Amino acid sequence: MFKNNPSEYLDDFAFDDEANESGATYLRALQRKDKNSRSLKKKAHEGKRSLADERKTLIQTAAAQQVEADVFNPTYQGSRHEQDMILNSLSSFYYEHILADVLRVVKAGKEATVYCCTAHQNTGLGLIAGKIYRPRMFRNLKNDALYRVGTQMRDASGAAMRKDREQRAVAKRTKVGLQIMHSSWLANEVDVMKRLYAAGAIVPKPLAHNDNAVLMAYLGDATRAAPPLEGVTLSQAEAERLFVLIVDNIKLMLENDIVHGDLSAFNILYWAGDGQQPGTACIIDFPQAIDPFKNPAAYKIFSRDVARICDYFAQYGIAANAPALAYRLWREVMQSEPGDLRDLQSAKS
Repeated sequence: MFKNNPSEYLDDFAFDDEANESGATYLRALQRKDKNSRSLKKKAHEGKRSLADERKTLIQTAAAQQVEADVFNPTYQGSRHEQDMILNSLSSFYYEHILADVLRVVKAGKEATVYCCTAHQNTGLGLIAGKIYRPRMFRNLKNDALYRVGTQMRDASGAAMRKDREQRAVAKRTKVGLQIMHSSWLANEVDVMKRLYAAGAIVPKPLAHNDNAVLMAYLGDATRAAPPLEGVTLSQAEAERLFVLIVDNIKLMLENDIVHGDLSAFNILYWAGDGQQPGTACIIDFPQAIDPFKNPAAYKIFSRDVARICDYFAQYGIAANAPALAYRLWREVMQSEPGDLRDLQSAKS
């Protein structure tokens, strides 16, 4: 078994050619618990071997030596490219004993893919969701500059990036700049979810994250995940209950200096369960969330979120005046007229 010390078996493997030498590199990466090591990626690239190839080689070599390799080998495979993406992004959680397996795709979008996973038994959890961000997500985001106003660029750990050269790289969208943006948007989403979960909002509980993925609570069961609210048919009573619940959470977000930025029935999950209890709603997808005290377009973005929710519930005969509702919520929480950013900043300081 490699669970305690993989290096114990390094000398037992006959790595007698260049291809198998990459397996030794992989084992040393296991020992360091650094599955994203640059040396491993470089070795795979130079030999035109994917990380999936490296994993296969290691498993086969271990089997030949009649030992068990504690290697991240998810049930869900997908394409070769997807296998590499999963190994790159989720392996660290496996070796940290947070994640045990990847079962299936829940949602594949332009910005990210979400997987249904099983948690490691040490966590005491069952199913969890693993969200992997796509490297080119920022080429698909429209008007992302609108959301970046007043948003501090951050690295994967959440630390602020203050160096001028990093800011210039972001402005010019260089390769380095896009990577900074990638890490920053992920860190922003995790930070927002942590704050909102602590405040009691209906958001997934964040469990762990690295520079390309987030693990969070899963809504659903072993056969299917909770669908977006857009694809659900509600009873009249349930629609009225949910409308109030979601509006209350829009207000709660604003009270915690957060505007979702892309709120709609597509970004709200709904799980009816067994029908014995009221359904569970969960607001997701926060990479574009903004601080209303720092973004001059905050009220415009906020009122659009409110309008989309009102538009969805209109089909159930809930006739809410979206502009009036947005204005009332803003005035109640912000104690200032919409769009008056300087007054907001003065009131907060």
